[in-house]
Amino acid sequence: MRHAPWTLVRVGWIFALLAASSGCGTEPTRPPESALPDVILIMVDTLRADRLGCYGYAEATSPNIDRFAAESLLFENALSHAADTRFSCAALLSGYLPHETSILRRPDLPDEVPTLTETLQSHGYSTAAVISNYVLRDGQGYEQGFDTYDSTMRQTETAREWPERVAEHTTDRAIEILRQSRDRPLFLWVHYQDPHGPYVPPESFVSPPGAGAGEPSVPFNETLSGRGGVPSYQRLGDHDSLDYYSARYDGEVRYTDQHLGRLIAELKEQGMYRDAVIVFSSDHGEGMGEHDYFFAHGEYLYQDQIHVPLVLRWGQRLKGRRADYVQHVDLVPTILGILELPAAESLRGRDLLDDREAATPVVSEMRSSFVRDGIKVSMVRDGLKLIYSPLSQQAEFYDIATDPVEENDLVADPRHASEFEAMMAELLRIRGEDRLALVPQQAPHEPSEEELEKLRSLGYAR
Repeated sequence: MRHAPWTLVRVGWIFALLAASSGCGTEPTRPPESALPDVILIMVDTLRADRLGCYGYAEATSPNIDRFAAESLLFENALSHAADTRFSCAALLSGYLPHETSILRRPDLPDEVPTLTETLQSHGYSTAAVISNYVLRDGQGYEQGFDTYDSTMRQTETAREWPERVAEHTTDRAIEILRQSRDRPLFLWVHYQDPHGPYVPPESFVSPPGAGAGEPSVPFNETLSGRGGVPSYQRLGDHDSLDYYSARYDGEVRYTDQHLGRLIAELKEQGMYRDAVIVFSSDHGEGMGEHDYFFAHGEYLYQDQIHVPLVLRWGQRLKGRRADYVQHVDLVPTILGILELPAAESLRGRDLLDDREAATPVVSEMRSSFVRDGIKVSMVRDGLKLIYSPLSQQAEFYDIATDPVEENDLVADPRHASEFEAMMAELLRIRGEDRLALVPQQAPHEPSEEELEKLRSLGYAR
């Protein structure tokens, strides 16, 4: 069986605990915190799965990630719950859909939303985060449960005044945390901002030299939108070639990969890599011309924006590849399952290492920054995908198993009418559920005009 080593570890724990009970007849308890593995969550912002060698990309962009994936369990069809960092991370950290966390209707994550961090902290974990995206900064709710939440960003992007921390400095700070002495297991979240645009990696990472000088050309937009052209915040001089921007995006991936390699090397140096639970993923992807949408995210829920890499490692126990559809909300129950910690029954996802758990539909949802109250939702089930805009009541329907780039809309195809209707009913039912049933205890944080201006420059606010 795929998970036999995992089972043997659990059996070993049980026998050890029974022996320790000295025949007193008490029920075995969870092993002490010192026996729990470290948990490392690595997120790379705006990283498309198909730009990594381990996902089939022909260009050499990710040697360190590829080596890590080769000795881990890779999920070929992992999906995020939004093409927006805030919504995606809220779902990943909590195990609930964006609408259940209230993040769709307020700028911060409410304190009432339970998170993986708080659960691990309550079971003896030291918790730390290194954050490099301004929308996840301290004060936005994502810091709850962290002993250390470092969102210091002393740099600004080249093409605009937007705080960030590049991969080199993100890794430097993460290594500092790894080198701190502690007598408790560690949960560390490292969120890299690269390769989020503007795509301005060190020139040595843009390969081959001079790539992207030709066609096809892309118009320049005067707005932040990527619809039909280069968004204003992405424009680099007079360069209007799709290949130019694509090559520089690849350069951002190479740059991040190099420094992620330093992080993995440090985990090995500290003796943590051998037994740690390590999760590698992305919050969302990036449009690269599909559906006439360029170098941006946050307006659509097509596969290029929600298909993300997901690689899971736990020592030598997990290897290979899986093709079933999985989702970010699966991570909380999976991690808690590995650690033998209790998980709430209301969690949306499933334990990916439990063969008894059946796959659930993958629902993504977000609010578009360019359409007032423009909620967009999608659902993937059994290789079929439904996209729906409630405000306009417009729907799209695709067979992504055979049409992964979503070119052939089947919404009007009578051969798929029953499947479409069934999925629409299920999607509306799920969006009508609220497993958290949050009652706001305080007025939502109202961002300052300065914060709003920064958010507008990235397309996260109107």
